[in-house]
Amino acid sequence: MSEQQQTLSRLKDLSHIPYTVTLDDDPVMAKIIEETLSIKNFAFVTSEQLLECAEHLAPIGAFIDIHLKDECGLDIIPRLRSLWPMTAIIVISGDESDNSVTQALAAGADDFVRKPISPAEVVARLRARIEDLNDKNRLNLLKFGDLKVDLKYKSISGAKGQLILSAREIDLLSELIRAQGTIVPKDVLKRELWGSLAVSDNALDRKIFEVRKALREVSDNVELHSIYGIGMVLRLRNQEAEQTLLNDFDESLRSGRKVVRSDSV
Repeated sequence: MSEQQQTLSRLKDLSHIPYTVTLDDDPVMAKIIEETLSIKNFAFVTSEQLLECAEHLAPIGAFIDIHLKDECGLDIIPRLRSLWPMTAIIVISGDESDNSVTQALAAGADDFVRKPISPAEVVARLRARIEDLNDKNRLNLLKFGDLKVDLKYKSISGAKGQLILSAREIDLLSELIRAQGTIVPKDVLKRELWGSLAVSDNALDRKIFEVRKALREVSDNVELHSIYGIGMVLRLRNQEAEQTLLNDFDESLRSGRKVVRSDSV
């Protein structure tokens, strides 16, 4: 098996690392989305290229342009929806027609963003759609790496043991897990934990401290990171090495080499 085949065949095992895909014949669009979300974006310019490796991908979001060269991006959405039931599929287009929105949603898309895209809108819509999908599939047990969060009994467990946390600490950890590795602004965390009640940053920082301490007691794998001036994100210690694999796959796409079809792996 070639190095490229090995990379492709292992991608499904990295579903805990967040990334998105873009189907757009304008390469600038993928760069904007990657910089906006601060996570890896795999750029595809044709539906055929995306479908050749779609079975090996598990993105948290897919941004699909309607008006591609010689094809319509809406045609691929039903296939992507069947392969990625938990992926937020967002259509992007400069078409001002309301009919485009109707067609996109009918095809199986979750949302619609018009060009020129606004970075803030991209973040807000992706986050909202991820939350919607989580609500539809919400269970009492959340998982992230070796970490398990029991929402009913307010407990967390990992390879090193189990702890009971306060309701707000569980809410904080749950919010970060549901973000699937994307950064959650502190203002969003405060709103999710306290609603409309005005609280200081110190109140949130105390909860973050307690959750970070608890994570160290139950797991050597899951870490809570502060992104200065932005927010918080939950990550895995071994994520850096696995991120290299994603980068290798991205490089193979950018190099122009043909991606191996899934039935030949």
